[in-house]
Amino acid sequence: MNYFLLILFYLIGSINFAYIVSKFKNIDISKSGSGNPGTSNVMRTMGKKFAVLVLIGDLSKGLLPVVLLPNDDYLIFYCFVAIIGHIFPIFYGLNGGKGVATYIGVYIGFTQVNPFDVSTFDSLYFQIFNIPIFGLIYFLIIKLSRVSAIASIITVGLTSIMLIANISLLEFRVVIVIINLLILVKHSENLKRLLSGEENKF
Repeated sequence: MNYFLLILFYLIGSINFAYIVSKFKNIDISKSGSGNPGTSNVMRTMGKKFAVLVLIGDLSKGLLPVVLLPNDDYLIFYCFVAIIGHIFPIFYGLNGGKGVATYIGVYIGFTQVNPFDVSTFDSLYFQIFNIPIFGLIYFLIIKLSRVSAIASIITVGLTSIMLIANISLLEFRVVIVIINLLILVKHSENLKRLLSGEENKF
């Protein structure tokens, strides 16, 4: 394993685009809206344009290791530290986002770039409809529930099942499960507010 690459991708993951973008409007995103420095909170506090910029940046952090190192035996670990960097960024006192967008970047990488040469992912229909279908699921849940946390948790869970069902490497599956648990823990406050009827809605 290349420890330099582990540190590098952690540092790249630690770049928080919500903090950066919010500076353009002189807003401290950690003290606005829900206080979470992520795409959903930027959408609520600053609007769609800024949220799209943050989303692209956060997706890219997860996608980057797959694009740069598709044949590396330790690729999943480089992806993992990018997500860890997003959740616990060294540049922002370990106060980061919830990891969803960066994880989705990883998912896009493993299914669209397909470094493991999985036959399911090679299918033309899969390549065309994979992202739109999961995107549609996410937005339908948002439309019905108006709660970003529910849509995020369900979408992460479904995409993880897709990866685990098609990639049989034990270490890969273990890392995907750990990522899911981390994302679930990061949403624990949302789930508490949801149960008490106090969760922020779109």
